[in-house]
Amino acid sequence: MFDTLEEIVKRDREKAKLEGKVEGKLEGERELIIEILNQRFEEDFDKRLEEKIRKANEETINQIKKNILSITLEELKKLL
Repeated sequence: MFDTLEEIVKRDREKAKLEGKVEGKLEGERELIIEILNQRFEEDFDKRLEEKIRKANEETINQIKKNILSITLEELKKLL
């Protein structure tokens, strides 16, 4: 009926571990997107865009991923 303190701690640790994995995956995706777009747009891809991608939420990152081969620099700027 009631969770013991040990069960609560275990559940919270597992939740934190899972959240860490999700955030780590998202961070890796952000860095890969930056690398690909940097190669595509070269000198037109500046540090401000890099920083905006690093701060972008998961939904925005997913939109960029879906369109990474066709997105224009202007579309990227509007999205971010």
